[in-house]
Amino acid sequence: MIRAEAQAGRYTIAVCKGTAFLEETKALLRAWHPGESTSEFRDRVLREDLLGRMTAYRASDIVRRVFAWRLLRPDNRPAILLKRLLEQGQPGQLFSDLCLLYAARNDDLIRDAVSHLYWPALSEGRLSLSPAYVVEFLRQAEQDGRVPEPWSEQVKLKVARGVLKAMTNFGLLREVGRGKRELVHFHPTDRTIVYLAYDIHFTGSTDGGVVDHRDWALFGLRAADVTSALDRLSGEGWWLAQVAGSVVRVTWKYASMEEVVDALAR
Repeated sequence: MIRAEAQAGRYTIAVCKGTAFLEETKALLRAWHPGESTSEFRDRVLREDLLGRMTAYRASDIVRRVFAWRLLRPDNRPAILLKRLLEQGQPGQLFSDLCLLYAARNDDLIRDAVSHLYWPALSEGRLSLSPAYVVEFLRQAEQDGRVPEPWSEQVKLKVARGVLKAMTNFGLLREVGRGKRELVHFHPTDRTIVYLAYDIHFTGSTDGGVVDHRDWALFGLRAADVTSALDRLSGEGWWLAQVAGSVVRVTWKYASMEEVVDALAR
């Protein structure tokens, strides 16, 4: 049974406009200049054909509804950090994990679908996810108010397919046939854990707040898992963690996210 927990956010059909778009995001990050407005950047992307063979409407949509929506809100720090990461040669799973993180932070549907649909399905031993399974999740979301106005069955199906495609692009699912996607036993990289721990820390969270932060659920990690990871990665020199039961005290090694990114890229 799908359990759709009520959240403060509301769902939109934004996932239909863009899924992961990892390669496009890389191309845009390499071309983007901090301080450039979204409209200026969009115009330059179109003028210089930075996304290759694509209609102007589609390219504009990717800039505004994917790149800017995920990486320039509430400010451009995500774009600055991911651009720095790319420039130092880190385009692998760390990059895709962080794209998932920033997509989920700006889209409650992606966050909840991963946290409350994908991970429970994996733990229950399901082998695949179908559009119909996601549609049922969306019906429950309508009932508890996460969808402001009811969607037609056609729209729900379109959104469900967008959700599954996004999960596939982010590495959570594998396409095995038309409309059928197998669950992958996904694990975040240690570098993803390091990045996220520092990112939460620099928002002003206490060490306990880092452990309990809701972003870990995107990667299937509970508080006990995070505590264990902090303890394990302490031995690799990322920080000094003192763990006593459920209590964690961390002495953080780096003073800024720029320093963290540079260390991760080494």
